[in-house]
Amino acid sequence: MPSDRVEFSDHIRFKAEPGLNQAVAVAAQRARSSSSEWMRRALREKLAAEGVVLPPLDAPAQRQAA
Repeated sequence: MPSDRVEFSDHIRFKAEPGLNQAVAVAAQRARSSSSEWMRRALREKLAAEGVVLPPLDAPAQRQAA
């Protein structure tokens, strides 16, 4: 049975200024999402705006079907 869920297996870690973690938590709460999901969406939006080609979110499912 195929799953509609995307597996997020890569990890990204970085240091940030004090208060940024809390700001992300507030933004995520306002968007009714997790901090991780909010960060993924924000990062993908910024990368796309910079012209970076991103893999589709369903890339693993496409590889399995091929």
